[in-house]
Amino acid sequence: MSAMLRDAQNYTVKVRSTVIWPLGADRFGTGQGTGFFIDKGRGWILTNAHVAQSSPATVEVAFGDAESVWLPVERIYVDNHLDVAVLRLPPDKVPTTATQARLGCTQKVVQGSPVVAYGHPRELNFTATRGIVSSIRTLGNQEYVQLDASLNPGNSGGALLSVDAGQVIGISTATSGGGLGFAVPMRHVCPIIDSLKNGLDPTLPNLPVYWLRSATSETLTVARAFPNAPADYPLKGGDVVLGLAGGPRFEGVPDLMTALRGRQKSVRLAVRRNGVETEIDAPVIASQSPLMKEAVVVSGMLIDEQDMADAEASSMPALQIIHIKRGEAAELAGLRVGDMIDDVNGRRFDTVRDLHAWLSARPDGESVKLLVRRRAFSASRRTSADYLRLEVALDDVTLLQARR
Repeated sequence: MSAMLRDAQNYTVKVRSTVIWPLGADRFGTGQGTGFFIDKGRGWILTNAHVAQSSPATVEVAFGDAESVWLPVERIYVDNHLDVAVLRLPPDKVPTTATQARLGCTQKVVQGSPVVAYGHPRELNFTATRGIVSSIRTLGNQEYVQLDASLNPGNSGGALLSVDAGQVIGISTATSGGGLGFAVPMRHVCPIIDSLKNGLDPTLPNLPVYWLRSATSETLTVARAFPNAPADYPLKGGDVVLGLAGGPRFEGVPDLMTALRGRQKSVRLAVRRNGVETEIDAPVIASQSPLMKEAVVVSGMLIDEQDMADAEASSMPALQIIHIKRGEAAELAGLRVGDMIDDVNGRRFDTVRDLHAWLSARPDGESVKLLVRRRAFSASRRTSADYLRLEVALDDVTLLQARR
């Protein structure tokens, strides 16, 4: 094991990211985690999405025990579904002593197997904690390796090593707070890495259906199609997805999600319908990489587009306030996080680009009136929302892009 841990120290790095305007579930401020080289020649480092962030951010890495030398890296891929990200350090900046991890892409993870989590918990650099695989568990539509090795803040993005195989079998991702940790299995991550190496976009597309849920997990049984799906969408309520047509059977929804990566238009599935097995071509809906997200900053608030895959075309506002800075004009005007912007001075905007173009043509200090839709907490329950007309003075209008 000592040789395995010496190797781990040579491919493990510290990762630091700083966010000023947080998009999605990201947080304001600076956070640290762990990453590890998966391709030394390309300078590629694997870590968690929540370590690299998907907001406009400064992301850096450091090696060894050096805390004063941080090198900027580029985010080449961020996946909030699996909570993984790939960073690129210019190859000429990669230390000659660095190595790359051996990935257990096909390694079968078995309950009871001995494992080691490696990373920087609580800024205790290059720490190994040993345990066993407690379970292989599906939560929602994602598979995790559950382990009893201690994980703490700073472990995120670090390698989970199989003691028996000496390979990385997962990426440390989360902790239950009660002594249990969770890692994303490499068998779901390796196809992403392979796609990137082949110049393909592995961003997960959507099948526009809801899955029946059982306890903590989704099943492969279709509940119904999304409201905005075509009326003749081929997957119907009650269909059970068995696997890819002519391919291996899925053990659960996580296998389906991994099989969907790289699909641009449709996927041919083996389906059981009314007790009879058949094959269907199911169209998919392309998803946007979180690094392509844009948002508008104005008067101390951050405005984003709502992008739920099952959103119906309706009268609901497309734009929403997702962050407000304390003490600035938006907060003083009474605006809140979660407010939907129905119109500005009577104009309706469906994209942040259109809103930015209109706002940036107005002079700083000009007051505009926002009609906002706010969730109602009325005891009468007559309506689900309240509408307010709030006035704010324009200041610091900026179009933010996640990838910069």
